[in-house]
Amino acid sequence: MMLERLDEGARFSPPYSLHEKIDVCRGLFAALVVVAHSFDLARFLDPSWDAGMPKLAADFLLCAAGTGVYYVMGFFILSGYCIQASARRLSDGPRFPLGAYALARATRILPLYYAALLFAVAVEAVARPSGWRPDLWPAGFDARTLAWQSLLAQGVTGTFGSFVASWSITNEAAYYVLFGLVAAACAPLRARPAVVGMALCCGGGAALLAAYRLTHDPRAMTWGLLVGLGAIWHLGALVEAYAPWIAARPRIGSIARIWPAVLALDMGLFVARAVHQEVVFVLAGAAFALMMARFVAVDAARGGPSAPPRALPTALGMASYPMYLFHGPLLVAFGTAANALGVAAPWWAIWPAASALAIAACLPLGRLLEAPVMAWRAGLLKSASRRVARP
Repeated sequence: MMLERLDEGARFSPPYSLHEKIDVCRGLFAALVVVAHSFDLARFLDPSWDAGMPKLAADFLLCAAGTGVYYVMGFFILSGYCIQASARRLSDGPRFPLGAYALARATRILPLYYAALLFAVAVEAVARPSGWRPDLWPAGFDARTLAWQSLLAQGVTGTFGSFVASWSITNEAAYYVLFGLVAAACAPLRARPAVVGMALCCGGGAALLAAYRLTHDPRAMTWGLLVGLGAIWHLGALVEAYAPWIAARPRIGSIARIWPAVLALDMGLFVARAVHQEVVFVLAGAAFALMMARFVAVDAARGGPSAPPRALPTALGMASYPMYLFHGPLLVAFGTAANALGVAAPWWAIWPAASALAIAACLPLGRLLEAPVMAWRAGLLKSASRRVARP
Protein backbone atom coordinates (compact mmCIF):
# COMPACT_ATOMS: atom_id res chain seq x y z
CA MET A 1 0.00 0.00 0.00
CA MET A 2 1.09 3.56 -0.67
CA LEU A 3 0.91 4.59 2.99
CA GLU A 4 3.08 1.63 3.97
CA ARG A 5 5.70 2.75 1.45
CA LEU A 6 5.70 6.10 3.22
CA ASP A 7 6.83 4.23 6.32
CA GLU A 8 9.97 3.01 4.65
CA GLY A 9 10.75 5.82 2.23
CA ALA A 10 11.70 5.62 -1.42
CA ARG A 11 15.01 4.03 -2.35
CA PHE A 12 16.61 7.11 -3.89
CA SER A 13 15.19 9.86 -1.69
CA PRO A 14 15.01 10.50 2.06
CA PRO A 15 11.93 9.02 3.74
CA TYR A 16 9.06 11.34 4.41
CA SER A 17 9.04 12.99 7.82
CA LEU A 18 6.20 12.44 10.25
CA HIS A 19 4.59 15.76 9.31
CA GLU A 20 4.92 14.99 5.60
CA LYS A 21 3.20 11.64 6.14
CA ILE A 22 0.36 13.40 7.92
CA ASP A 23 -0.02 15.79 4.97
CA VAL A 24 0.00 12.92 2.48
CA CYS A 25 -2.61 11.06 4.53
CA ARG A 26 -4.80 14.15 4.63
CA GLY A 27 -4.73 14.43 0.86
CA LEU A 28 -5.29 10.71 0.30
CA PHE A 29 -8.14 10.50 2.80
CA ALA A 30 -9.88 13.48 1.22
CA ALA A 31 -9.48 12.00 -2.26
CA LEU A 32 -10.84 8.63 -1.10
CA VAL A 33 -13.90 10.33 0.40
CA VAL A 34 -14.43 12.00 -2.99
CA VAL A 35 -14.16 8.60 -4.70
CA ALA A 36 -16.72 7.12 -2.32
CA HIS A 37 -19.21 9.94 -2.86
CA SER A 38 -18.64 9.74 -6.62
CA PHE A 39 -19.78 6.12 -6.39
CA ASP A 40 -22.98 7.32 -4.70
CA LEU A 41 -23.54 9.70 -7.63
CA ALA A 42 -22.84 6.94 -10.16
CA ARG A 43 -25.47 4.73 -8.52
CA PHE A 44 -28.09 7.48 -8.70
CA LEU A 45 -27.34 8.25 -12.34
CA ASP A 46 -27.43 4.54 -13.22
CA PRO A 47 -30.18 3.02 -11.02
CA SER A 48 -29.65 -0.47 -12.48
CA TRP A 49 -25.95 -0.41 -11.63
CA ASP A 50 -26.01 -3.77 -9.82
CA ALA A 51 -28.23 -5.62 -12.30
CA GLY A 52 -26.77 -9.09 -12.85
CA MET A 53 -23.89 -8.37 -10.45
CA PRO A 54 -23.01 -11.02 -7.84
CA LYS A 55 -24.21 -9.97 -4.39
CA LEU A 56 -20.71 -10.15 -2.91
CA ALA A 57 -19.36 -7.80 -5.57
CA ALA A 58 -22.21 -5.34 -5.01
CA ASP A 59 -21.70 -5.49 -1.24
CA PHE A 60 -17.97 -4.90 -1.67
CA LEU A 61 -18.62 -1.81 -3.78
CA LEU A 62 -21.22 -0.48 -1.35
CA CYS A 63 -19.40 -1.20 1.91
CA ALA A 64 -15.70 -0.98 1.01
CA ALA A 65 -14.73 0.72 -2.25
CA GLY A 66 -17.71 3.06 -2.21
CA THR A 67 -17.70 3.95 1.50
CA GLY A 68 -15.79 6.93 2.83
CA VAL A 69 -16.50 6.57 6.55
CA TYR A 70 -13.20 4.73 7.10
CA TYR A 71 -11.24 7.76 5.97
CA VAL A 72 -13.35 10.13 8.08
CA MET A 73 -12.17 8.06 11.04
CA GLY A 74 -8.65 8.55 9.71
CA PHE A 75 -9.25 12.31 9.71
CA PHE A 76 -10.38 12.11 13.34
CA ILE A 77 -7.15 10.33 14.30
CA LEU A 78 -5.02 12.90 12.47
CA SER A 79 -7.01 15.76 13.98
CA GLY A 80 -6.70 14.43 17.53
CA TYR A 81 -2.97 13.93 17.06
CA CYS A 82 -2.42 17.44 15.69
CA ILE A 83 -4.65 19.21 18.23
CA GLN A 84 -2.89 17.47 21.12
CA ALA A 85 0.45 18.58 19.65
CA SER A 86 -0.85 22.14 19.26
CA ALA A 87 -2.21 22.19 22.81
CA ARG A 88 1.08 20.92 24.16
CA ARG A 89 2.93 23.75 22.43
CA LEU A 90 0.45 26.28 23.82
CA SER A 91 0.62 24.97 27.39
CA ASP A 92 2.15 27.38 29.87
CA GLY A 93 2.86 25.56 33.11
CA PRO A 94 -0.13 25.56 35.47
CA ARG A 95 -2.39 27.40 33.03
CA PHE A 96 -3.77 26.69 29.59
CA PRO A 97 -4.36 29.67 27.24
CA LEU A 98 -7.94 28.83 26.33
CA GLY A 99 -8.45 32.07 24.40
CA ALA A 100 -5.43 31.49 22.16
CA TYR A 101 -6.47 27.88 21.66
CA ALA A 102 -10.04 28.91 20.67
CA LEU A 103 -8.74 31.52 18.23
CA ALA A 104 -6.39 29.01 16.62
CA ARG A 105 -9.15 26.45 16.16
CA ALA A 106 -11.79 28.89 14.88
CA THR A 107 -9.47 30.49 12.32
CA ARG A 108 -8.44 27.04 11.10
CA ILE A 109 -11.87 25.67 10.20
CA LEU A 110 -14.32 28.54 9.79
CA PRO A 111 -13.12 30.64 6.80
CA LEU A 112 -13.14 27.81 4.26
CA TYR A 113 -16.18 26.23 5.87
CA TYR A 114 -18.31 29.29 5.21
CA ALA A 115 -16.84 29.77 1.73
CA ALA A 116 -17.79 26.18 0.86
CA LEU A 117 -21.26 26.59 2.38
CA LEU A 118 -21.90 29.62 0.18
CA PHE A 119 -20.72 27.61 -2.82
CA ALA A 120 -23.13 24.78 -1.91
CA VAL A 121 -26.02 27.24 -1.59
CA ALA A 122 -25.16 28.70 -5.02
CA VAL A 123 -25.00 25.26 -6.65
CA GLU A 124 -28.30 24.18 -5.12
CA ALA A 125 -29.94 27.48 -6.11
CA VAL A 126 -29.19 26.63 -9.75
CA ALA A 127 -29.50 22.83 -9.69
CA ARG A 128 -32.81 22.38 -7.88
CA PRO A 129 -35.02 24.70 -9.99
CA SER A 130 -33.48 23.27 -13.17
CA GLY A 131 -35.20 19.92 -12.67
CA TRP A 132 -31.99 18.13 -13.67
CA ARG A 133 -30.52 17.72 -10.19
CA PRO A 134 -29.83 14.04 -9.42
CA ASP A 135 -31.71 12.61 -6.44
CA LEU A 136 -28.54 12.59 -4.35
CA TRP A 137 -28.47 14.11 -0.83
CA PRO A 138 -31.92 15.60 -1.43
CA ALA A 139 -32.78 16.64 2.16
CA GLY A 140 -32.38 19.88 4.02
CA PHE A 141 -33.30 22.58 1.48
CA ASP A 142 -34.85 24.94 3.98
CA ALA A 143 -33.90 27.94 6.07
CA ARG A 144 -33.89 26.00 9.35
CA THR A 145 -31.40 23.41 8.11
CA LEU A 146 -29.24 26.13 6.58
CA ALA A 147 -29.26 28.02 9.89
CA TRP A 148 -28.15 24.94 11.82
CA GLN A 149 -25.55 24.25 9.13
CA SER A 150 -24.18 27.77 9.54
CA LEU A 151 -23.82 27.10 13.29
CA LEU A 152 -21.85 23.89 12.63
CA ALA A 153 -24.64 21.78 14.13
CA GLN A 154 -25.38 19.76 10.99
CA GLY A 155 -24.08 16.53 12.48
CA VAL A 156 -27.04 16.42 14.89
CA THR A 157 -29.68 18.19 12.78
CA GLY A 158 -29.22 17.54 9.05
CA THR A 159 -26.99 18.71 6.24
CA PHE A 160 -27.89 21.24 3.60
CA GLY A 161 -28.14 19.18 0.42
CA SER A 162 -24.82 18.69 -1.30
CA PHE A 163 -22.85 19.97 1.69
CA VAL A 164 -23.25 16.50 3.15
CA ALA A 165 -19.54 15.85 3.66
CA SER A 166 -19.44 18.60 6.26
CA TRP A 167 -21.27 16.43 8.84
CA SER A 168 -18.00 15.60 10.57
CA ILE A 169 -17.19 19.28 11.15
CA THR A 170 -19.82 19.21 13.91
CA ASN A 171 -17.80 16.46 15.56
CA GLU A 172 -14.53 18.31 15.08
CA ALA A 173 -15.94 21.50 16.63
CA ALA A 174 -17.38 19.57 19.57
CA TYR A 175 -14.09 17.79 20.22
CA TYR A 176 -12.15 21.04 19.94
CA VAL A 177 -14.36 22.61 22.61
CA LEU A 178 -14.22 19.55 24.86
CA PHE A 179 -10.45 19.18 24.53
CA GLY A 180 -9.84 22.87 25.24
CA LEU A 181 -12.00 22.83 28.36
CA VAL A 182 -10.45 19.61 29.59
CA ALA A 183 -6.93 20.93 28.91
CA ALA A 184 -7.70 24.09 30.88
CA ALA A 185 -9.06 22.04 33.78
CA CYS A 186 -6.18 19.56 33.70
CA ALA A 187 -3.34 22.09 33.48
CA PRO A 188 -3.16 22.86 37.23
CA LEU A 189 -3.50 19.15 38.01
CA ARG A 190 -0.80 18.12 35.54
CA ALA A 191 -3.21 15.50 34.17
CA ARG A 192 -3.24 14.49 30.52
CA PRO A 193 -6.27 15.99 28.74
CA ALA A 194 -6.18 13.21 26.15
CA VAL A 195 -6.76 10.61 28.88
CA VAL A 196 -9.54 12.58 30.58
CA GLY A 197 -11.23 13.38 27.26
CA MET A 198 -11.07 9.74 26.22
CA ALA A 199 -12.69 8.65 29.47
CA LEU A 200 -15.50 11.21 29.09
CA CYS A 201 -16.22 10.22 25.48
CA CYS A 202 -16.12 6.48 26.18
CA GLY A 203 -18.42 6.79 29.19
CA GLY A 204 -20.84 9.24 27.59
CA GLY A 205 -20.93 7.46 24.24
CA ALA A 206 -21.49 4.04 25.81
CA ALA A 207 -24.32 5.36 27.98
CA LEU A 208 -26.08 7.04 25.06
CA LEU A 209 -25.72 4.06 22.73
CA ALA A 210 -26.99 1.76 25.48
CA ALA A 211 -29.98 4.08 25.84
CA TYR A 212 -30.61 3.74 22.11
CA ARG A 213 -30.55 -0.06 22.34
CA LEU A 214 -33.15 0.12 25.11
CA THR A 215 -35.41 2.87 23.77
CA HIS A 216 -34.68 2.98 20.01
CA ASP A 217 -34.88 6.75 20.29
CA PRO A 218 -32.98 8.09 17.25
CA ARG A 219 -31.85 11.11 19.26
CA ALA A 220 -29.91 8.81 21.57
CA MET A 221 -28.15 7.30 18.56
CA THR A 222 -27.37 10.72 17.05
CA TRP A 223 -25.90 12.10 20.24
CA GLY A 224 -24.30 8.78 21.10
CA LEU A 225 -22.38 8.78 17.83
CA LEU A 226 -21.32 12.40 18.32
CA VAL A 227 -19.96 11.68 21.79
CA GLY A 228 -18.77 8.14 21.09
CA LEU A 229 -16.79 9.07 17.99
CA GLY A 230 -14.90 11.45 20.26
CA ALA A 231 -13.18 8.37 21.65
CA ILE A 232 -11.73 7.73 18.18
CA TRP A 233 -10.63 11.38 17.95
CA HIS A 234 -8.95 11.06 21.34
CA LEU A 235 -7.11 7.94 20.18
CA GLY A 236 -5.12 10.25 17.91
CA ALA A 237 -4.53 12.63 20.82
CA LEU A 238 -3.30 9.72 22.96
CA VAL A 239 -0.78 8.65 20.30
CA GLU A 240 0.72 12.15 20.37
CA ALA A 241 0.59 12.42 24.16
CA TYR A 242 2.48 9.14 24.52
CA ALA A 243 4.71 9.57 21.46
CA PRO A 244 7.97 9.54 23.51
CA TRP A 245 6.83 6.33 25.21
CA ILE A 246 6.01 4.77 21.82
CA ALA A 247 9.32 5.91 20.33
CA ALA A 248 11.27 4.35 23.22
CA ARG A 249 9.71 0.94 22.58
CA PRO A 250 10.55 -0.32 19.07
CA ARG A 251 8.34 -3.36 19.61
CA ILE A 252 5.26 -1.14 19.52
CA GLY A 253 6.28 0.22 16.14
CA SER A 254 6.75 -3.33 14.86
CA ILE A 255 3.33 -4.42 16.12
CA ALA A 256 1.75 -1.31 14.57
CA ARG A 257 2.70 -2.65 11.12
CA ILE A 258 -0.55 -4.62 11.23
CA TRP A 259 -2.67 -1.49 10.69
CA PRO A 260 -3.48 -2.35 7.02
CA ALA A 261 -4.65 -5.80 8.14
CA VAL A 262 -6.92 -4.25 10.79
CA LEU A 263 -8.39 -1.91 8.18
CA ALA A 264 -8.91 -4.80 5.75
CA LEU A 265 -10.62 -6.82 8.52
CA ASP A 266 -12.88 -3.87 9.23
CA MET A 267 -13.90 -3.60 5.59
CA GLY A 268 -14.45 -7.34 5.37
CA LEU A 269 -16.73 -7.36 8.41
CA PHE A 270 -18.72 -4.45 7.01
CA VAL A 271 -19.06 -6.13 3.60
CA ALA A 272 -20.32 -9.28 5.34
CA ARG A 273 -22.70 -7.15 7.46
CA ALA A 274 -21.32 -9.05 10.45
CA VAL A 275 -21.09 -6.12 12.87
CA HIS A 276 -22.96 -2.96 13.83
CA GLN A 277 -21.77 0.27 12.28
CA GLU A 278 -20.30 1.42 15.61
CA VAL A 279 -17.83 -1.48 15.40
CA VAL A 280 -16.85 -0.40 11.89
CA PHE A 281 -16.06 3.07 13.22
CA VAL A 282 -14.01 1.76 16.14
CA LEU A 283 -11.98 -0.69 14.06
CA ALA A 284 -11.20 1.98 11.46
CA GLY A 285 -10.11 4.32 14.25
CA ALA A 286 -7.93 1.59 15.75
CA ALA A 287 -6.33 0.89 12.35
CA PHE A 288 -5.40 4.51 11.77
CA ALA A 289 -4.24 4.97 15.38
CA LEU A 290 -1.87 2.06 14.77
CA MET A 291 -0.79 3.77 11.56
CA MET A 292 0.09 6.92 13.52
CA ALA A 293 1.95 4.88 16.12
CA ARG A 294 3.92 3.28 13.29
CA PHE A 295 4.73 6.68 11.83
CA VAL A 296 5.89 7.94 15.24
CA ALA A 297 8.13 4.90 15.73
CA VAL A 298 9.67 5.13 12.26
CA ASP A 299 10.27 8.87 12.61
CA ALA A 300 11.99 8.37 15.97
CA ALA A 301 14.18 5.58 14.62
CA ARG A 302 15.24 7.69 11.67
CA GLY A 303 16.57 10.56 13.80
CA GLY A 304 18.78 13.24 12.31
CA PRO A 305 17.85 16.79 11.31
CA SER A 306 14.55 17.41 9.57
CA ALA A 307 14.73 18.16 5.86
CA PRO A 308 12.74 21.06 4.39
CA PRO A 309 9.15 20.02 3.54
CA ARG A 310 8.75 18.80 -0.02
CA ALA A 311 6.26 20.11 -2.52
CA LEU A 312 4.04 17.03 -2.96
CA PRO A 313 3.17 16.41 0.72
CA THR A 314 2.65 20.13 1.27
CA ALA A 315 0.34 20.40 -1.74
CA LEU A 316 -1.68 17.34 -0.71
CA GLY A 317 -2.05 18.58 2.85
CA MET A 318 -3.05 22.05 1.68
CA ALA A 319 -5.69 20.68 -0.72
CA SER A 320 -7.26 18.22 1.72
CA TYR A 321 -9.62 20.52 3.62
CA PRO A 322 -10.92 22.37 0.52
CA MET A 323 -11.38 19.03 -1.24
CA TYR A 324 -13.37 17.66 1.67
CA LEU A 325 -15.65 20.70 1.81
CA PHE A 326 -16.16 21.55 -1.87
CA HIS A 327 -16.47 18.16 -3.53
CA GLY A 328 -20.14 17.52 -2.64
CA PRO A 329 -21.52 20.55 -4.51
CA LEU A 330 -19.12 19.83 -7.39
CA LEU A 331 -20.49 16.29 -7.72
CA VAL A 332 -24.08 17.56 -7.71
CA ALA A 333 -23.11 20.11 -10.37
CA PHE A 334 -21.53 17.29 -12.42
CA GLY A 335 -24.67 15.14 -12.14
CA THR A 336 -26.95 18.06 -12.96
CA ALA A 337 -24.92 18.87 -16.09
CA ALA A 338 -24.91 15.20 -17.14
CA ASN A 339 -28.70 15.00 -16.85
CA ALA A 340 -29.21 18.32 -18.65
CA LEU A 341 -27.01 17.18 -21.54
CA GLY A 342 -28.74 13.82 -21.74
CA VAL A 343 -25.58 11.88 -20.99
CA ALA A 344 -26.46 8.23 -20.38
CA ALA A 345 -23.42 6.31 -19.20
CA PRO A 346 -22.97 3.18 -17.08
CA TRP A 347 -21.98 3.56 -13.44
CA TRP A 348 -18.47 2.21 -14.07
CA ALA A 349 -17.81 5.12 -16.45
CA ILE A 350 -19.51 7.81 -14.34
CA TRP A 351 -17.65 6.82 -11.16
CA PRO A 352 -14.07 7.51 -12.34
CA ALA A 353 -15.14 10.52 -14.41
CA ALA A 354 -16.88 12.20 -11.49
CA SER A 355 -14.01 11.34 -9.14
CA ALA A 356 -11.40 12.75 -11.49
CA LEU A 357 -13.34 15.94 -12.15
CA ALA A 358 -14.02 16.68 -8.48
CA ILE A 359 -10.45 15.93 -7.37
CA ALA A 360 -8.93 17.92 -10.25
CA ALA A 361 -11.21 20.89 -9.51
CA CYS A 362 -10.35 20.83 -5.80
CA LEU A 363 -6.58 20.39 -6.00
CA PRO A 364 -5.90 24.03 -7.01
CA LEU A 365 -8.02 25.24 -4.09
CA GLY A 366 -5.16 24.42 -1.75
CA ARG A 367 -3.06 27.12 -3.39
CA LEU A 368 -5.90 29.50 -4.25
CA LEU A 369 -7.86 29.37 -0.98
CA GLU A 370 -6.15 27.42 1.78
CA ALA A 371 -2.70 28.96 1.41
CA PRO A 372 -3.94 32.59 1.68
CA VAL A 373 -6.16 31.68 4.63
CA MET A 374 -3.28 29.98 6.41
CA ALA A 375 -1.01 32.98 5.79
CA TRP A 376 -3.68 35.32 7.17
CA ARG A 377 -4.21 33.02 10.12
CA ALA A 378 -0.49 32.89 10.93
CA GLY A 379 -0.33 36.67 10.99
CA LEU A 380 -3.45 36.96 13.14
CA LEU A 381 -2.21 34.41 15.69
CA LYS A 382 1.21 36.04 15.82
CA SER A 383 -0.37 39.45 16.42
CA ALA A 384 -2.64 38.03 19.14
CA SER A 385 0.35 36.36 20.79
CA ARG A 386 2.27 39.64 20.88
CA ARG A 387 -0.70 41.44 22.47
CA VAL A 388 -0.97 38.80 25.20
CA ALA A 389 2.76 38.96 25.87
CA ARG A 390 2.73 42.70 26.50
CA PRO A 391 3.05 43.64 30.19
